[in-house]
Amino acid sequence: MNRTYISGGMIYDGTGGDPFFGDIVINGGKIEEVLPHRTDRFTGTEGPLIHAEGLAVTPGFVDVHRHCDFAALTAPDFGHLERKQGITTALAGNCGMSPAPSDGSSRAAMYRFLEPCLGKPPADGSFPDFASYLNALHAKKLPLHMGAMVGTGAVRIAVKGFGQSSFSEKELDTACGLRGEAFEQGAQAVSAGIMYVPECFNTREEWYAFCREAAKHDKLLTIHIRGEGDGLIPSVQEVIDFARKTGVRINISHFKSVGLANWKKDIYDAVSLIEKSGLDITADVYPYDGGSTILGSLIPPVLSAEYGERLSSALGTPEGVKALKKALKEKWEGWDDMLSAVGSGRILISSLEREENQWMIGRTLEEVVKDGGFDSEAEAIAALMYAEEGKVGIIVLSMCSEDVDYVISLPFTSVISDALYGGGSHPHPRLYGAFPKIIEEYVCRRKLLTLQEAVHKMSGKPAQRFQLEKRGLLREGYYADLLLFKPEEVKTRASYVNPCVEAEGIKMIFTEGRLQRE
Repeated sequence: MNRTYISGGMIYDGTGGDPFFGDIVINGGKIEEVLPHRTDRFTGTEGPLIHAEGLAVTPGFVDVHRHCDFAALTAPDFGHLERKQGITTALAGNCGMSPAPSDGSSRAAMYRFLEPCLGKPPADGSFPDFASYLNALHAKKLPLHMGAMVGTGAVRIAVKGFGQSSFSEKELDTACGLRGEAFEQGAQAVSAGIMYVPECFNTREEWYAFCREAAKHDKLLTIHIRGEGDGLIPSVQEVIDFARKTGVRINISHFKSVGLANWKKDIYDAVSLIEKSGLDITADVYPYDGGSTILGSLIPPVLSAEYGERLSSALGTPEGVKALKKALKEKWEGWDDMLSAVGSGRILISSLEREENQWMIGRTLEEVVKDGGFDSEAEAIAALMYAEEGKVGIIVLSMCSEDVDYVISLPFTSVISDALYGGGSHPHPRLYGAFPKIIEEYVCRRKLLTLQEAVHKMSGKPAQRFQLEKRGLLREGYYADLLLFKPEEVKTRASYVNPCVEAEGIKMIFTEGRLQRE
């Protein structure tokens, strides 16, 4: 047997319990033994012996919200950024945005829609069903474990495109059938992006049907809720209603309160609603006060629905610009108007393709309006949507750091990155540094979490919530996904100003018993 021995490290096993001075035996890709330390335990053994004195030994981190669906297939160095942060497992398919299932007639439009978040799709790739996507991942022999969720947005587009009309009875049966098929083919969970077109047009009864389908298969439903600003409270109430009416287990994605008027207020009421419900509802969170999304999220859904797939081209006409200006002046119930909520000075342009527009990357929308000679934010948004065919990424500095700290500290939250791979040359820094930031800032510098609490939120807790078999804990029989590091040496170097800087401090990383080397 080819065994590896780790001796004398401080073991944080992923459960959140107290650490202990211990030894670990790895055999055949799994953990064979976890034992209290004894100095002579491995004397005379054959196989690699790693002396871990002075190091923390933890499970590999589990990022259950990473928009790496296409990057895993197209980026030649995919896995490098993940390993630098200690990520050994990632889940794609979040926020309703999965590459599969896809229908031939709408596939091109859907992939264009997904590109600012997920990156460029494979040039020759198409994934009509979930099995074809998972098979493509398997064929890549990735350096980390990857699973995926089936997105309700992808399912809706596959069945009826981007329109806002309700499902017919036949279409609803087809949509539920596609989700059920995805579960049988290996989808780890189901995701929803209620905030986004076209899912925002689903009726309450349609959502009940989708929730029942997930509950029938005992699959977690992870939800980008309808509103995170003025609509946070009714959006959380909506999620509670889903769980109460259907019995579905729910995880709220990137739980937060956005918009200056809502800081230090609404998030506490939202948490109280969840706790008082007594339902099986959890949440995840990233350690930043800014989020990343697509420019199209600043456009009222009613306008997106009116033009559908023609939205970008329509915004290149005087009529389209006029319609956008008019729509942005109105208040739309159930939709977060982030432009009004935070202002154009807190919205950064992060990704563009056309050479003549590269000067805008890293600039605020306010600066783009001024320096680009636009007469308004609406005109600038319309011009960019038209020129870039809708493929524009943005970073929105929308949150209060105290609110973020509060959510991270909650007993029912896990840590994620929510990293987008379509961020171009100026992505959100969470792509490079979310997990090290927790250790550096929340554990070592500010001491808002103990290391065992942080490790639990980054490994055992998300793995258990998403039913990832034998991952997330240092326990006999579990996969040997391990990290060795000195907590005080773990550093995140990425920032909003300089986001593409790799993290430091993870000394060793094992995936299924294999030591990964950079």
